[in-house]
Amino acid sequence: MTDLRITRSRDIELYIGDEQLYGVTELSAKERYESYPIREYLSGEPFTTVNGKTVIEIRMTVLSLFRYAVLEESGFDLSVVDGETVYCYEGCTVVGHDRGIKAGKLVVDEYLITAEHMRKQVAENAG
Repeated sequence: MTDLRITRSRDIELYIGDEQLYGVTELSAKERYESYPIREYLSGEPFTTVNGKTVIEIRMTVLSLFRYAVLEESGFDLSVVDGETVYCYEGCTVVGHDRGIKAGKLVVDEYLITAEHMRKQVAENAG
C-alpha cells in the first residue's frame, strides 16, 4: 500500500489537466487492493481471499471558493508537483462530496476521488 499525504502546500502545485488548483487545504492518496472472498459451498466463512485490481483513493479538502466545474467530468488527470517530482493520477472520477460548515471556521468541501493509475516522474525541466 502506498500512501501520499500533503497537509502544507507552500511548495506543492496541484493541476487538473492544465488548470492549476488554488484553495486546497489537504490532500491524501492511498493505494489499496480490492479483495474478493472465496467461499466453499454451504460454508459461512470464506476459504481464502483473492486480491483484485488496485484502487487509488484521493481525499481532497478545498475552500468553498473553489471552481467546481473542473471536477464535474470523469476521466480527468490530477497532477501533484513537489519540487522536481510529479505524481500523475490518471482516470480520476469524483465518487463523493461533502460540505463542512462550522461556526467560526471556513466553509470547506471534501472530495473523494478514485483514480485508475498513478505514475511518478521527474519534472521535464529538472536538471
